[in-house]
Amino acid sequence: MPTIEIVSINSKQLNINQFNFKLAIREEHKLESDRGLFYDFLLKNEGTILHLGNPEFVEGSKGGFFAGELINWDYEPKNIVIPHVEDQLRGANQQVRFQFLPEFKDQIDQLLNIALRNSPVSKVFFLTDYQFGPYKANYEQNFLINDLWEQHDSNGLIWNTLYEIYGK
Repeated sequence: MPTIEIVSINSKQLNINQFNFKLAIREEHKLESDRGLFYDFLLKNEGTILHLGNPEFVEGSKGGFFAGELINWDYEPKNIVIPHVEDQLRGANQQVRFQFLPEFKDQIDQLLNIALRNSPVSKVFFLTDYQFGPYKANYEQNFLINDLWEQHDSNGLIWNTLYEIYGK
């Protein structure tokens, strides 16, 4: 299942009120991703990370925390093939693009704006890590939040990409 995270660079705290959102949010102050694709990159930075998750996790999660219910899986339909253990790619390269379900897009936009406003350097990372997405990590720089949504609406966002977003 996919991991979706927002990082507010150099922020101390975002004070997100979970009950203002339908999607689940975990806020942490050590930049550790729930998955490994951008783990080392994030550790070189400081700030606050928001882990976004399915609405079922609002009350807490005893197991995994993931965001599959936020995704419009019909955007790029695909029958995922579960890999054999010896498959070096572990199922990668089966899906490339995605969009969020409309009922979560405004909430994610709110969180991006909160993260950007609270970053003293006006810099946010928006990242995804999905086992069946592209094998290699991708980095996209010099985005505004509006640019991100324009790409989302026109061509979809790319799995396993860290989008670097700046203020105006």
